[in-house]
Amino acid sequence: MLILPFYGEKGAPVQIKLALAIMITVIVFPLISVDASLLRSVTFLGTSILLIQSLLVGLLIGFIPVLLFTGFQLGGEIAGFNIGFAIVSVVDPLSESRISLIAQFNYIIAILVFISINGHFYLLEGVVKSFQVMPLIGSTFPEIAGQMLLQTSANIFVIGMKIAAPVLVAILLTNTGLGILARTIPQLNIFIIGFPLQISVGLITLGLSIPTFVFLFEKTFKAAYRDWLFFIKAFK
Repeated sequence: MLILPFYGEKGAPVQIKLALAIMITVIVFPLISVDASLLRSVTFLGTSILLIQSLLVGLLIGFIPVLLFTGFQLGGEIAGFNIGFAIVSVVDPLSESRISLIAQFNYIIAILVFISINGHFYLLEGVVKSFQVMPLIGSTFPEIAGQMLLQTSANIFVIGMKIAAPVLVAILLTNTGLGILARTIPQLNIFIIGFPLQISVGLITLGLSIPTFVFLFEKTFKAAYRDWLFFIKAFK
């Protein structure tokens, strides 16, 4: 709940996050079967170690969905850099770091689409599933979990390039046209015309590509959710 997208927003009060975590705990507790004899055999030191271990597993599970949104932010970073907005930055509420304006725009659109497809409920389902398939104490870190983490991290760049592709193509064609124009009319100051034209073409393309962005997010989220559940089940 600390790092999950939507639930782990830095702007949300800590009291609300804590209350939500407690409420989910109360709801999920009757659904979990626990071996009481195993709990009685654990010492205080062992309980502390297991608690830290479970905390690390929980953070790792919550980190996977964050990578999905990071990919869409990366697409905004690439698009913003090519448009000419590399120095225009805002503070990202999720990571509390400065990102480009286009990346923040992509993140807001992604959150809105995420809520519209009930993605926040899917995340809660994954949290409940983690308690059902993983032991309450003694969770291990399987080798396949590390492999899936690396694969998911690599997909960030694939998602980013897919998101930025329309803007990149439009800017490439614009620069090609400006290059031809500069060779045809040498006395034309191409730098004065090129910069505002590049920004205009980039923003128009960005606006026209929003339906594609929504479609890609829905498709990517469904695939990422299936992989996330498989990742959770790997901790059996």
